Amino acid sequence: MDLTREQRGRRAEEILSDPVFLEMVERTREGYVMQWTLTEPGAVEERETLSAANRGLDEVLRGLRTLISDWTMEQSHKKTKKGRQ
Repeated sequence: MDLTREQRGRRAEEILSDPVFLEMVERTREGYVMQWTLTEPGAVEERETLSAANRGLDEVLRGLRTLISDWTMEQSHKKTKKGRQ
């Protein structure tokens, strides 16, 4: 899917503003934490897997925020460039 930086930024903004998406992220995160706390201390592999999944959620959110930031920076550069002309 070939989208412009603006289209990706706007879509990311919509996603991060979507209460259903945010609720599902929170529920998923809570589920990972709950599963992790219920594992035996010696279940290192299972705990590592849950921790990695939790970090994966953070990466998704960070990626969406990066798309918004990139778009915002592009807008700022365009305004600055336009103001210099």
